Amino acid sequence: MTDQPDTQELTQAAFLLRLSARPVILAGGGVVAAGAQQQLAHIAQRLDAPVVTTWNGKGAIPDDNEYSAGALFGGPEARAALESADTVFALGTTFDAGPGSAPLNLPAQMIQVDSDPDRIGQKYPLRLGIAGDAKVVLAGILSALQAPNPLKGVADRTSVAVEDRTGPVRARELRETASRRAASDGPDQIVALQAIRRALPADTVVLHRHGGSSAWFHPFFAVPQAGAWLASTETAFPVAEAAAAAGGAPAAMVCFCDQGELIPHLTELEGLEEPGDLIFVVFTDRSDAGIESDLVEASKATGLAIVVASGPGELEAALASAATSATHTIIESDIRWTSPA
Repeated sequence: MTDQPDTQELTQAAFLLRLSARPVILAGGGVVAAGAQQQLAHIAQRLDAPVVTTWNGKGAIPDDNEYSAGALFGGPEARAALESADTVFALGTTFDAGPGSAPLNLPAQMIQVDSDPDRIGQKYPLRLGIAGDAKVVLAGILSALQAPNPLKGVADRTSVAVEDRTGPVRARELRETASRRAASDGPDQIVALQAIRRALPADTVVLHRHGGSSAWFHPFFAVPQAGAWLASTETAFPVAEAAAAAGGAPAAMVCFCDQGELIPHLTELEGLEEPGDLIFVVFTDRSDAGIESDLVEASKATGLAIVVASGPGELEAALASAATSATHTIIESDIRWTSPA
């Protein structure tokens, strides 16, 4: 736990941000953990700044928000946006873009917020670091931005006229550039993601545990509602984790996982009485070491129905049907998730 952020630091952050001409917000898992999604959306609008999220920060801002650039951190589009910004406002992130990633050339005016004081300034030099819960810090900065600009006659980012705002344009350009690259790298994978999205109601909660498809789902699977994406880093098996996540949720819950995770725990689905529909999608695009059982045979042995879907069209139909059924469903899909370039 961190102490309450210093009021002077919040005021200084607000001062720096309001004078920034081309800010970019980088949101990590700390925003999601703090439940600061609403505050993030408000400050993005207030600053007219696009929001790039890390993979762990996916869902920190809904993908249909006009300021959302997507979970593109680690990709060339996000690198270009962050390095061309005059201010980077980093929230709850360790800046981990994966092994082998080159360091970023970030602007001198960098503001970092993190609940762990030891992480502040650890990777990149800062203009200002604030230790604190993302929700509390953002609320404090938003409050400070309500005060008049102390430098009269100096351009104020928070007073830009609506018709002159560029944040939504910059965010859209980032999304579209990344989407074109993805469609070139893996057209079949993008078609599959679009089919999955069409099949699921907007409020469907998605729990993603399938490593092979992470490089596609994280940056390119649209999540239109805050809280509808759960990127699992837990070691718990998916039945228990998905059931816990679905508890109390009226919407369907979909878990994308490996057969190696699911097969040993199929008996736990029998008699499971959780509100909402629980759907497991297993991608059989790679072998699972130590697992010799076939998913279809294993499901039959426990009396559970399984749908085998070949290709995006059949998967879309199976998901759409499962999302409106009153029973838990297992879907086996043969879609392959080769890594994008």
